Amino acid sequence: MKQLALRLSFLVFVLLHPSRQDPVSDYLKSFKAKRVLQQDIIKTLSSKTEVKQGEMLKLLYEAMYGVLKPAFANLESGGFTPSSPFPHDQPHHLDSLSLIYENCALFSELCLRFPDVTDSLYRTISLVDFTDVIKKSITFCLGREEVFNKENEHGKLLNLAMQELRLKPRDSNYINPYRKTLSQTPEPKPVKKKEKKKNPRGPYISKPRAEL
Repeated sequence: MKQLALRLSFLVFVLLHPSRQDPVSDYLKSFKAKRVLQQDIIKTLSSKTEVKQGEMLKLLYEAMYGVLKPAFANLESGGFTPSSPFPHDQPHHLDSLSLIYENCALFSELCLRFPDVTDSLYRTISLVDFTDVIKKSITFCLGREEVFNKENEHGKLLNLAMQELRLKPRDSNYINPYRKTLSQTPEPKPVKKKEKKKNPRGPYISKPRAEL
């Protein structure tokens, strides 16, 4: 009887605590693995000159645009919104969602690690609505708390990217250590103007001008 009771207890425990993880946890493992692979891109870019970084980032950003735009079109055509549940049983939607998550995270890290080059490309890239697609991606991902919540590294990355791109007000202590331009340097203290000496009272004799 004692052994039967133990077996029944174990069965109840298994039923109440299934070992199979939920789909979001399984996806997060895959997402984190992709983020590790993305670090190779960061390392490669870090070893290049600024000119070469610009060339490579331009190609990367154009490729991201080419992925993000149809991914959003696919989700929107299927009625998927930022508040929709995680589409673990809808592979077509999950593929598009994954592409948005991965590319948005990569862009956020690139704009933080290479801010000067990104600034230039962000303003001058030939794609008409590139900046709109990037803003849309970050805003969309911030609404997906299963991956990008305020407490984890992915959510914090997007928050910093929004500040870097000035999509939200920067925190008072915000500084990007990778930026080389002077835009973040403290404002110089105002130079005190020297007080003009008052002329003594009485007639003032001007210096004679030299004849031309």
